[in-house]
Amino acid sequence: MDQQVAQLREERRRKYFVRGVAFAIASGMCYGLYTGFLTLAETQGVWGEWFAGEPWGNGNPALSAFVITFVLAALAAGINDFFSGVWSLAMCAKNRQLGDFWKTVKTKPGWIMILCAVIGGPVATIAYIIGLNSATAAGNPGVIVPIAALNCAIGAILGRVFFKQELNAHKIVGILICLFAGALIGGTSFAAMGPEALIGCLFAFIAAFGWGFEGCVAGFGTILIDYRIGIAIRQTTAGILELFVMFPLLSVLGGEAACIPNLASAAITSPALLIFLISGFFAMPAYSFWYKGNSMCGAALGMACNGMYAFWGPFFIWIIMGVLDLGGVAADFPPLAPIQWVGALIMVVGIFCIAVNPKNLLDKRNGKEA
Repeated sequence: MDQQVAQLREERRRKYFVRGVAFAIASGMCYGLYTGFLTLAETQGVWGEWFAGEPWGNGNPALSAFVITFVLAALAAGINDFFSGVWSLAMCAKNRQLGDFWKTVKTKPGWIMILCAVIGGPVATIAYIIGLNSATAAGNPGVIVPIAALNCAIGAILGRVFFKQELNAHKIVGILICLFAGALIGGTSFAAMGPEALIGCLFAFIAAFGWGFEGCVAGFGTILIDYRIGIAIRQTTAGILELFVMFPLLSVLGGEAACIPNLASAAITSPALLIFLISGFFAMPAYSFWYKGNSMCGAALGMACNGMYAFWGPFFIWIIMGVLDLGGVAADFPPLAPIQWVGALIMVVGIFCIAVNPKNLLDKRNGKEA
């Protein structure tokens, strides 16, 4: 009887673990779609005029380099995350969880989610979009995505430091492979694209560090609360902070406080807003499935599976802006050069080395053959 109970528990644990891995993989695919539509949105309407450094609207002068680099990144991040928060709240309403949402905000796990929003929103997401915009200006937006995917390696290290999670030989090898792939992509980008690529890769690394830390914290928080509520707290908080704190604050720091109303009005009335609505929709499962996967299969493995967006990000940028020609870009639009695609695939290998112990796979295979 006890043996049957133990077998049932093990089967249930295995199914739970497999579901967690599936959530984490799906989050990486959604992250690639979110990145693709966000990149598209920032090339359309008034956004295209802003980033081209042209006069815009009713005789408004071209924006300064500081505004283009930092202020627009905060504005884009805020719009995207705000829409993502709206989608998340709609999902909570559909599942009759709005009451639980408000109750959870006041609890310790709720405050952990708010902390995740501070780390992942104003810090990581804005840094990611700064990197994405810098790479887009250099003609290759997909190049920074694999650099940002280093968050899985960073998360594995931080998980060991803060939560005493296991960091054995195969994970260390995987981390080294990821770092090598990141250096390969970054070095090739700098050689081919110039200093804009260096700036993009630098901010992508900042994003990777922020998301790596957030993944460790979020994995703990979503063990205690429903992941749908967790992402609703995270995204609404991030959107509010980015739109109403970081966007005006960066405008003031850049000496462009007077442009805040005009930029906000132009962004809200631009047709590109509908594309931000789509990117925000995909950002919801990108983060919520990431949180859910981390809580079910561990931060290191969850972020490793999620980190496959090192491939999915450039892939969907190519599909959306190149193959489908939604942004008016040629079909041969290259999100990555051939050697950079190789680097992205190497990083995927490193990610799975972090997640899976090859020795265990060989032992299981040999056991089956025996």
